[in-house]
Amino acid sequence: MPRRHLSGFVSFLCLIGLTAVTQAQELPPDIAASKTIRVALNSGYPPMETKDPNTGEFAGFDIDLMAEMAKVLGLKVEYQDGAFEAMTPALQSGRVDVIMSGFYDTPKRRPMFTFIDYLKAGAQFYTLKTLPDIQTLMDLCGKTITTSRGTSYPQTVKDWSDKNCTPAGKGEITVIIDTDLGQQLTNLKTGRAVAAVQGLEAVPTIVQMDPNLYRPLGEPFSTALMGMAFQPEATMLRDAFAYALKKTIDDGAYDALIKKWKLDLSAYKEVTFDAGPQP
Repeated sequence: MPRRHLSGFVSFLCLIGLTAVTQAQELPPDIAASKTIRVALNSGYPPMETKDPNTGEFAGFDIDLMAEMAKVLGLKVEYQDGAFEAMTPALQSGRVDVIMSGFYDTPKRRPMFTFIDYLKAGAQFYTLKTLPDIQTLMDLCGKTITTSRGTSYPQTVKDWSDKNCTPAGKGEITVIIDTDLGQQLTNLKTGRAVAAVQGLEAVPTIVQMDPNLYRPLGEPFSTALMGMAFQPEATMLRDAFAYALKKTIDDGAYDALIKKWKLDLSAYKEVTFDAGPQP
């Protein structure tokens, strides 16, 4: 195909995609009738989602963004809070309609779900200020780190270790799995691990919890996209939320939330489907 024709064809495809996003407001009949969207989340992941122990209210970037999109679609939000690894079966079984909780759009998950991408993400190490021998990522070779169950981080760490530690003739990184952020911080403080992994969107907030104790370690060592996950056949619902997301971007609400939650490095305003790389 001549280049000028190819360029026109690509522009035509982009126009089709944009039209689908801007026009897809129709909701599935059951959700239109109930006027409720059921959302799975794991509330122990600041600044994306946390739960006030005094009021029981959820707060965070995901919470605010979901509220904006639900307002566009005329829906109320019903959250089902639980362990991170419990979100996948909750969506697969139909107990919830969407996962929106620091959930990465990865090739491994796409046979199970379809995604709307809405935030840049990636894995980053952090450690304690009381560990002066840990200054670079290579200092982790042969040592133990901790990260979260049900995430892509254990495999991402293994891949990094195989690529960097092994060729350097150093020991591989050992990974222990924690159930939540509280256990992760305990593993660090008690010396079970010399570093931990979370998303680049979360590490600044963790460090701010106690700047005299925690510090980031190096730059993010993987690239990912965070996505809202839907059942593969739920394309009508996905497209409706894609419309709502684009609306929040166009009217400035998305930028305001990025600023509110200090996620400037994570802003992603392209509204893509199933585009996340392998982190």
